[in-house]
Amino acid sequence: MMNIQITGNELITKMLNDWYRDIRAQRISEAKKLKEEIDKKLYIIESDVNVSFHYYLLEFRYKVLIDGLGNLKKAFDKIDALPKPNDEYSNYCYYLFKAIHYTILTNYSEASNYFEKAEGLLEHISDEIEYAEFNYRVAILKYHLHYAYSAIEYASKARDIFVKQAGYEVNIALCENILGLSFSELKQHDKGEEYIASAINILQKNDAEMLVLRIRHNLGLLYASQNLSVLAIRHLSEVSKKMPTHYKAIFLEAREYYKLGDIEKAKELIESGLKVCEELKNDEYRYHFLILKGFCQHLEVEKIEKIILEGFSYFERKNLSEYIHEYTESLALEFHKVGNIEKAEKYFFMSYEIKKRIFEKEALK
Repeated sequence: MMNIQITGNELITKMLNDWYRDIRAQRISEAKKLKEEIDKKLYIIESDVNVSFHYYLLEFRYKVLIDGLGNLKKAFDKIDALPKPNDEYSNYCYYLFKAIHYTILTNYSEASNYFEKAEGLLEHISDEIEYAEFNYRVAILKYHLHYAYSAIEYASKARDIFVKQAGYEVNIALCENILGLSFSELKQHDKGEEYIASAINILQKNDAEMLVLRIRHNLGLLYASQNLSVLAIRHLSEVSKKMPTHYKAIFLEAREYYKLGDIEKAKELIESGLKVCEELKNDEYRYHFLILKGFCQHLEVEKIEKIILEGFSYFERKNLSEYIHEYTESLALEFHKVGNIEKAEKYFFMSYEIKKRIFEKEALK
């Protein structure tokens, strides 16, 4: 339990603690009902700065639960405008939630900084489930940074704690989802598919329809990584249809149609994805869509190179080396096709050097 201690507001304290327990256990309907009850007491909450701070922290976590892919760019504005309580638990929650926020915003270096700060206070937390939640959230970051071995380590730690407790089946499924994605990234596709299928099975038993859709995206990703385009599209199209702002599913679906040679369908999805990225202010995927658009338009390789190099400046700032490796390899192949051997060699060598650095970084984790 969150174990917020707010003197003089025992009822609200209990309600906030219960709310966090439901949010953390991914119990969406219970969390929604409790939010409605808590919001009836908003006038009391906002009369106390300390209570307000904890309420808005939890409101942020609630938004992540309901729509983790939504526009959360300004989700911390109200929290940061309030004075921060000085107790260790409040600081821990602030740092952890800030790390989650930066992970969603794809600012992975800031996310890492805040996870480190939260970890420094974790020894003061007696709640074992909070240890599991922390490890699960770090696992997500490690996966996004393409540190697959680290992601597996953290997701396994989290899962081992969740399985010992009743009522955390959805959390177990989410850990298995990260394990599946990470094993797939290591090209252990059978193991990856096994974990993701297990996660979907658990979520279906728990009527977690929206989470099932999100994880079907990951199954689509797994098939796409093996060039099983038709199978990938079957899952991805279901996600993009029911979750029209799921830019990751839209991008993967567009890329698979491009691979199959259905350029018009790919272009249609790219335009849709670019609109979503504009609305959500998501630069990372905006660059992915623009690069794919260049390939779909059959632009001269020099023009595609220009688009990709613009993306590189963003990817470098965000420490997204895996994408730089992927696109340098693509450029090398494109220049080789047109007989520009000098540029092909340049990008093949760059791709090799980046891959080597990624392996070295992963070995240090």
